[in-house]
Amino acid sequence: MSKLGIKLEIAQYRSFMQYRYQAYKIELAQLLQQLKNFGLLFLVVLGSAMLGMILLLFLGLGKIIDSSAAPQYGAQMAWLYLLLQSVMLSAMKSAIKNSQQRLFQRTIVRSNWLKFVDIKLLFLSNGWLLASAVIALDLTLSQWLRAPHFVLFMLLQFGLGVLCLYKPRALIYGLVFTAILVLLPINIAPLAYHCGFIILFALSMLLPAFSLSGRLSVNSLFTFWLSFFIQHSWVLIWRVALLLCVFMAITTLLHERADLAAIFSVIATAFMVLFTSSLQFDCGKLHDKYQLFFQANYQQRVFFISQFMPSCLFFLITLSSYLLFVEQIEWLLLSLSVGWCILQLYIAQKKPAHFALVWMITTGGLLAVLT
Repeated sequence: MSKLGIKLEIAQYRSFMQYRYQAYKIELAQLLQQLKNFGLLFLVVLGSAMLGMILLLFLGLGKIIDSSAAPQYGAQMAWLYLLLQSVMLSAMKSAIKNSQQRLFQRTIVRSNWLKFVDIKLLFLSNGWLLASAVIALDLTLSQWLRAPHFVLFMLLQFGLGVLCLYKPRALIYGLVFTAILVLLPINIAPLAYHCGFIILFALSMLLPAFSLSGRLSVNSLFTFWLSFFIQHSWVLIWRVALLLCVFMAITTLLHERADLAAIFSVIATAFMVLFTSSLQFDCGKLHDKYQLFFQANYQQRVFFISQFMPSCLFFLITLSSYLLFVEQIEWLLLSLSVGWCILQLYIAQKKPAHFALVWMITTGGLLAVLT
């Protein structure tokens, strides 16, 4: 290729990169605007998520690096870190790939250009990997020799970002398999855990696509709601990820300050109520969409009641998981939490604009009375 051809090629690539970067910023701004439409609820949820992320960034990375004394706990922290990274990148996936204009881009540039720009924007978007890189640059040679698994962890961060863009099903399979690995009662070295992560994610790429929605026959209210959550699993995934973040944060805080257990119990209960009861916003939208159909079939009352069942079931499962794996809660707070969840469901249905305000007032009241 002549020098002129090379210059034209470089100029074309730079123009395409500028176009993709502008599209990336526009889509991120639109995503932020959509979240802001939730008003105060957005601030509460985002604030709680940011607190969890900051805690993991400063405490989690340290636990992952220095996990020789408790390798299973370090592996669990690494898995949670990878899960939260995957959730964040899934939310930004459309902006990273510029999905709305993807077909148009394929007609004007080569496919390898598309993927190369995708990877550049993926690096820009992956704050979790950037945080690990900052920590890695600060490690001394002796620290690197004591924590060789951290290199594999950073490779996993990059690899899972690529899977999120191009093979999301393999990412989900891999997260499930690695979750089983870190929960097994075995005692292996941190390096072995991370090698196991890599092997399981690699095997997940070989598994065929499997979909329950195509095989599910919707012939009852139960299968109706089940089909909805299978097809819109994102509404559960991000909530479960943030709840796991809360659980891990509370576990770490209890280990450091056991004398503040009463305060941590109220905070954990508050977030469990927030994330589970807010599911009613999604269920309520589906109810409004299909209520005329069920009314025509004389099932409007049953359908109205059924919209609250997913949130209630989600809350009971979350509360049971907390009691089983994290810490016991006093009976008074346990009883109040059930009534609190019902109150938040009522507010979400009747006064959605006051949902976050009621949650904050109730949280403050319980902290004042019970601690």
